[in-house]
Amino acid sequence: MRDFKEYDEVMTSYYAKMSNYVLPLLSWEFYGENHIALQAYKDDLVTLNQITKNWDFEKNYIEELVDKESVIVITNTDLKIVYASKNIEKLNGYSPEEVIGNSPKMFQGADTCAETTKTVRAAVDNAAPFEVSILNYRKDKTPYVCLIKGFPILNKKGKLINYIAFEKAA
Repeated sequence: MRDFKEYDEVMTSYYAKMSNYVLPLLSWEFYGENHIALQAYKDDLVTLNQITKNWDFEKNYIEELVDKESVIVITNTDLKIVYASKNIEKLNGYSPEEVIGNSPKMFQGADTCAETTKTVRAAVDNAAPFEVSILNYRKDKTPYVCLIKGFPILNKKGKLINYIAFEKAA
């Protein structure tokens, strides 16, 4: 039963926003599409709980994924992506499998602001949180403005082990 806790929380959050719990027959297809998205959120939450269990970092992942519709990207200390939430594909066209093992620089291009990348690099080098708006590129090479909130992650012993970023299109 514990396995369904995150799913139940996501579903409760989703349905609490609805004014009517009864769905007409014509909306079943729409419901099915949302049900698939909610299943992806559940899968992401289970994975995030496994990854973050030894972190000294508190964040409401349900709020970030479901309410704010943020993409969550986790890198190791070498800045290689080790995790990306499934909704990254909606943001930039890349599947999580395509980005894992790469640097977040893969999203940058010719018109990405060098000053902004320096700001991010300085924050990473100093293990400091940052918040930037940066021009990134989708898989099909179309640009988009990405709002990124990044945080260094320490384990419970105080050692830097990961970085996490919450990303959204502007």
